[in-house]
Amino acid sequence: MLKNNVDYRKLLTTTSITGLASWGSFISMLILLGQITDNGIQLGTLWAVSGLVPIAMSFILGGLVDRLDTKRVIVYCELLKSPLYLLFIFVPMLAGWPAWILFFIIRFFIGILTSLTTVARQTIIPEIMKEEELIVANSLNFTLNSSIRLLGAASGGVLVTLLDLHFFWILTSISFIYSGIVMATINLRSYKIKPKERSFLKELIVGLSIAKKQIYVRYVLLFALTGGLIIGSFNLMIEQMVSNIYNFPPVGLSMLYIAEGLTSVILGLWIANNKIFFKNIYRYGYIYILIGLSWSLFGFTNNIFQGIFIMIVYAFVGGFIVPFERQVMQTHVEGNLRGRIFGLWNTCSMVSMQLGALLTGIIIQYLGLRYVTLIVAVLEILLGLIFLIQFSKKSFYKKTKYFMIFKRSNILKRVIVMLIRNYNDKDEEFIIGLASRFLEIEYLDFRNRTKMVKKSSII
Repeated sequence: MLKNNVDYRKLLTTTSITGLASWGSFISMLILLGQITDNGIQLGTLWAVSGLVPIAMSFILGGLVDRLDTKRVIVYCELLKSPLYLLFIFVPMLAGWPAWILFFIIRFFIGILTSLTTVARQTIIPEIMKEEELIVANSLNFTLNSSIRLLGAASGGVLVTLLDLHFFWILTSISFIYSGIVMATINLRSYKIKPKERSFLKELIVGLSIAKKQIYVRYVLLFALTGGLIIGSFNLMIEQMVSNIYNFPPVGLSMLYIAEGLTSVILGLWIANNKIFFKNIYRYGYIYILIGLSWSLFGFTNNIFQGIFIMIVYAFVGGFIVPFERQVMQTHVEGNLRGRIFGLWNTCSMVSMQLGALLTGIIIQYLGLRYVTLIVAVLEILLGLIFLIQFSKKSFYKKTKYFMIFKRSNILKRVIVMLIRNYNDKDEEFIIGLASRFLEIEYLDFRNRTKMVKKSSII
């Protein structure tokens, strides 16, 4: 698929380059923030306020993506981010409030532009890919993001230590210029329908109504909330477990990150190559439950090796979810509404992650470290059970209702038998399809049966 689709290859290439550069800049921001603040309260407040506002605005920004040309949104945002990263060079030259204000303004606008490009890069995939290729595309996207996270976590801190911070501001700035130029050359295979509603506020209400009506979309948004709690506790719990429970050197952090990231990369490639997608949707309920259970067990591990094992299990079951959720939001929502849905998903996930980090600190303080993963995973497990029960019932109903009609109605039985006995060759697929809906027998097996039945008398 990568060989045949140049545009998708350009999308992945620019995502890789800007993603890796942004990891170095992310760590550089933390170091810079420590240099311009005097205590933990100043550091935490400035970081949270400058980053949380753009996250909360993701849904509104998704509405903007729906109104505008997706490719232009990506190109302009990438090019605008370039000079903003260069402005970080001037922050250390100031002191006190001026430095804080400049840092806030830069990170605020970078956050706005990043939220726009995050939504746009997801919504543009159906515009450059065929629908049957979306499973592979989403799996490759997941693999790529896992690889970037793996490489960034493993090498970002080392490079920032060895190199000057200004190097990363300049490198990141150049990467976004390159990304903007490359993305301007892609060709769209299909174009989303322009919104009919002129009122932006009414468009946002329409986006919420879609989330309310589409049951799969609604569940994906709910799982963004429950999953966000787990992700929010992830980094803090790994650090706390390594230092306080395992009593292991800091290299243990890298070991856990690598175990989780490497498993995600390998699984993502396997899903993409084999186009893994469960036709029976209720099976994803098992996956969500396993995600919650595996994370809840992490808090009860006693050494680094148990922790690595749980990280592998957690990453393995979680790898099936990302392609499923992206597929739902890309295929169950019209093109002119996808931006709002992806923006709403991003808002739910990111806000929940902040809440998860807050809950982690509170639980550690009042209940203890061991209880964190169990408490934050409870909602994921419960929602997974509800998902499983609801959709397994629907699946069972579909499998039995036509069979019960067939069994109780002798007239229907005789009609189907007459059709089977008298079909023409050109009607074969239609008749067998009709019969199989009533009998719910495996298609190929039933086709063989009908061919044998036609040669003998059934009634």
